[in-house]
Amino acid sequence: MKKAISLVILGVLASCNPSTQNKNLKESTETSSDPNSQKTKLIGKWLQPIPGQEKEKQGFELNENGVAASVNIHTLLYDKWKVSDDTLFLWYHTAGVRQVSNDIDTLLIKKLSDDQLIISYLRNPNFELVYNKGK
Repeated sequence: MKKAISLVILGVLASCNPSTQNKNLKESTETSSDPNSQKTKLIGKWLQPIPGQEKEKQGFELNENGVAASVNIHTLLYDKWKVSDDTLFLWYHTAGVRQVSNDIDTLLIKKLSDDQLIISYLRNPNFELVYNKGK
C-alpha cells in the first residue's frame, strides 16, 4: 500500500514539473530550418497596445542573430535574447531615467504560436503579458 501511494505521489510531482509539461519547448541557440521550432517562431516583432493609448503599440523585436530591440519603448532598451526550454531571456539597459540599470528579464513562455506570445515574469507567474506578432 505504501509503495502504491509513493508511486502516485511521484506521478503527481512529475506531472507538475514545468519541464514535463513543456516538452515541446526545447533550447534553441541557432535558428533551426524547422519552421515550427521555438526560436524560429520567436523571431520578429511582438507588440501589445500601450496602456491608455490603445491605438499605439509597444513591445520588442527578436532578431535571428540574437539581437533584441525595443519597439516604441524609449527608456527600456533591449540588447540581446536567448531561449532555453520554456524560458525567454531578454538582456536590457535603461536610459533617460534617474536610476540607470542593466539586467536580464527572465520570462516564462506560457503560449507561443505563429501570431501570439503569452509570457510572465518568473517572479510573478500569475501576471501574464500578451503580445501579438507585428509586421
